Amino acid sequence: MKSNLKIIHIFLLISSLLYACNEDEICPKCHKDFVICKVNGIKWRSNCISNEPLFGCRDVSCYYYIKDDFGLNLSAGNSNNNSGITLDQGSAWGGAILGNNSIQKTEFGFINFSLNGNCSRLDSIDFSYNNYLILDKIDTINYILEGRFGYRVYNLCGDTATITDGRFNTRYFF
Repeated sequence: MKSNLKIIHIFLLISSLLYACNEDEICPKCHKDFVICKVNGIKWRSNCISNEPLFGCRDVSCYYYIKDDFGLNLSAGNSNNNSGITLDQGSAWGGAILGNNSIQKTEFGFINFSLNGNCSRLDSIDFSYNNYLILDKIDTINYILEGRFGYRVYNLCGDTATITDGRFNTRYFF
């Protein structure tokens, strides 16, 4: 009798996991934040490796001010190569809305900590490049944003980063 109860419990557990992680649904237990792109043609993906037991780190941090003019601030880090991506579409510049968004000022950037001092921040937009930010989905119930991006940035030291094929799927805070 006990073995039958164990089998039933295992069956129920597996069934609930399969149901909860159905690909057709967004499920809080199954969601994984990510930002992927190519940086100068090399694949880049957000990740976080931390030896800090108390605070740790986040590979993606996203704030979307849906009640305050749709400001977007997304940053993603890669612990493997000490680099990061920033997408900052502030409400002062029209915010980020569903669909294609215009890009102005120094809203996007790439951080490369292998470069020295002030050269590590590449955040001057090359407006001769086809820069874009497209929000494909805004889920206000589960607080998830999905989108695509691409841009070219440079610094005053002569370094350039071309970000292509960018995609993100992340939870946001508001």
